[in-house]
Amino acid sequence: MTPTRKHLPIHIPAAHPQAPLGAQQKKFNSLTKRIATQRELLVQWDEAVNAYRVRHGNEFLPQLREHLAVEREQLQWLDQQAYGRKGLTKAERTALREIIADLAWELAESADDEATHQAMTEIHDRYADVNFATGQADAKEQARSAAQAMFGIDLEGVDINDEEAMMRHLQAQFAAQEEQQAQAEAERAARQGARRAKKPSARERKAQEEAAQATQSVREIYRKLASSLHPDRESDPVERERKTALMQRVNQAYAANKLLDLLQLQLEIEQIDTQHIAGLSEERLKHYNRVLAEQLRELEQEREMLQHHFYMEFGHNELRAGKPQQLLPLLRSTLQQLRYDTIQLQTQLRRLRDDPAALKPWIRAERERLREEAALDAACFTFGFDPGY
Repeated sequence: MTPTRKHLPIHIPAAHPQAPLGAQQKKFNSLTKRIATQRELLVQWDEAVNAYRVRHGNEFLPQLREHLAVEREQLQWLDQQAYGRKGLTKAERTALREIIADLAWELAESADDEATHQAMTEIHDRYADVNFATGQADAKEQARSAAQAMFGIDLEGVDINDEEAMMRHLQAQFAAQEEQQAQAEAERAARQGARRAKKPSARERKAQEEAAQATQSVREIYRKLASSLHPDRESDPVERERKTALMQRVNQAYAANKLLDLLQLQLEIEQIDTQHIAGLSEERLKHYNRVLAEQLRELEQEREMLQHHFYMEFGHNELRAGKPQQLLPLLRSTLQQLRYDTIQLQTQLRRLRDDPAALKPWIRAERERLREEAALDAACFTFGFDPGY
């Protein structure tokens, strides 16, 4: 869950300039600072994504619907010209049919109601060599094959257009692969151990001991907090309510193995102070740092997952939206471009309707644009670039 509470800072100060901090003290300060930075970044991303989602729904989607309505109006006019317009060469009629089929495909895919989808599909199927249903099935199969090659995961039966379902399936498959790998590794280690009847190496024993001591350090802090905050021992109703709320935070932090949160709670209830932490031995701080490093990794993973879901939902990438501060300016820029495109499309449609001579040069320009787009899409697919960037 995204943190929103302001945490008390924890920093080990030097006793005096001539007494520099020890190695584990420096590492402790570095880890707590990086955790604080990641927490703040996670909050910024959460707020930015929520703000983006609200404005996208309130401003961008209405403008997109207006733009699509103009495109449908243009498509229906072009449909009439394909049959009724005289003076077009065979090549121009062929190009016009390709243009209509391409536009109808896009509008059928973007339709948000069945009636519109059906109308666009019917226009598409009048002009395309392959009907919409078959073309869509082929496109899905190609995308599924590409995704399977990219991720090495079976996507049979998964709707790759459903991003949430796709993500759930990928995460489940990744987890299953990791579990299988872990199980295979455990079985391999067990076989090797049975063959060699060998005791753990000194390094392995040390790692096991450090992990156990780190767990014990977290457990000790939890016990001290629980002993001080247990609400059942409090007779005052107001104080009992306060301790109940604090104890809930303690339990949540302990369950998530969040050492820094437990230390901050100790500071909050004045169970310890910074001098207490400064007085901890290097060995004890080493155990703390092991847990803090894991907490930092989890925060980084949570932030990365939030970013990835945003990119999947709105079709952006890290190059365009790598920082939370970039999200709303990106939306404003995208919205401004869409408004401009809508005005240009309306102007273009009026010109085509009012000037019979405008259709031929428009067909040539549009045919060239579609060829350039197809070449760009092919290059992006081959080299893994984002065509939307």
